[in-house]
Amino acid sequence: MNLYILGLVILCLIAIFFKRTINILNPIVLFCVIWGTMIFLYLIPLFTSFPSITLRKWLIIVCAVGLFCIGALLTTKLFHVQKIQHNYVYNMRILLYTVVALISIVFVAFFVTVIQLGLPPLLGGNINRADYYVSYIEPFYLLVFPFWFLSIYLIKRGYKPTLNVFLILSSLLLVFLKGNKFPLVFFIGLVIFYLGVDKRVKVGHLLYLTLIIIGVFGLSSTFITKATDQVIQAQNIILGVNIPSRLRFVVDPILYFTNNLLNITNFFDVQSSYSYGAQMFSGVFHDLGIGSLTNRLIVTNEDLWSGNLQFSWLTTGSYLKVLYLDFGCSGIFIGSLLYGFVCGLFYVRVRDWGMNNTLITLYVYYLLFLSVLLSFFTSYLSENGLIYNFLVIIIIHILSQRRISNAE
Repeated sequence: MNLYILGLVILCLIAIFFKRTINILNPIVLFCVIWGTMIFLYLIPLFTSFPSITLRKWLIIVCAVGLFCIGALLTTKLFHVQKIQHNYVYNMRILLYTVVALISIVFVAFFVTVIQLGLPPLLGGNINRADYYVSYIEPFYLLVFPFWFLSIYLIKRGYKPTLNVFLILSSLLLVFLKGNKFPLVFFIGLVIFYLGVDKRVKVGHLLYLTLIIIGVFGLSSTFITKATDQVIQAQNIILGVNIPSRLRFVVDPILYFTNNLLNITNFFDVQSSYSYGAQMFSGVFHDLGIGSLTNRLIVTNEDLWSGNLQFSWLTTGSYLKVLYLDFGCSGIFIGSLLYGFVCGLFYVRVRDWGMNNTLITLYVYYLLFLSVLLSFFTSYLSENGLIYNFLVIIIIHILSQRRISNAE
């Protein structure tokens, strides 16, 4: 069975990359690449310690992938945005002012954090990087996300590119000093997203971006998350092969891809009380200040999840974890279908209108795009803070919109 699935995955990946260019914004393409790579790494005989997955569990995974693609295909084939009737024109100067204001707030938040907690981890601070934040300051620091979105938007529009590149590099320095890995993933995803707006991406360029991502993990493992001897030994046991020290930086990406598949399939045998959307919308509840209503249910399920992990320090389980905890296998099937449908719906708008879309539409589809990019790892749309930054984009859209002109 494993060989059949591996062969199917290889054929899908060859079909996607056979052409010289691909539409990386297409959710079907992105989802198949992400999950195809995940399954491929799990099944190749290089890593000998991965336990085999039963036929029933493989069928659940394959059906989830297939239903996502069907949902996205329904919208991409059946829906087409009408010929552009309105062209949203923004005041670029106001957008630039907001970009400068946002990065200023991020810098202030960073320095206030330093005053409160001391030097950041990379500069010798004593606080672990995961705990290096002040709860009431962190939302202001995370404005770096809408800052990047708007700054790259201005670069894409050709407005003050040199200044925007300088501001972006300055912000990346802060992120690196703070020891954050996820913001780097958010930024790389944003670059890929804007590269794909209004044009197809060359496969060769994607290979370069892959090397850059591997380089980021290399820098991270060297300067930010240095593995102890105990962790290295545990990683070698999981993979079933001793990775040379010069290649240690590839271990984290491999484990992120493969162990999530192992975690979620292990949990398919566990009977748990369903949380009926509490997991999926936990970030929304948190941002609205009503997280206490569902905290007990979420904590109960998270404790059950943690108690069934093969390795306690590898805790994630892909986006399927949230769907399964909320509604069981039916949640995986129906949720994947609806997930693909929503992604396809916004993709059609971005595909047909490109940069003529509003900031709101572009930002919403980027969040969906990023959620698909990270679907092997987590359910990004369930994270805290999404509503705060989305409201920032809405406010900036209202303040900077100069006019809506008719477009023939």
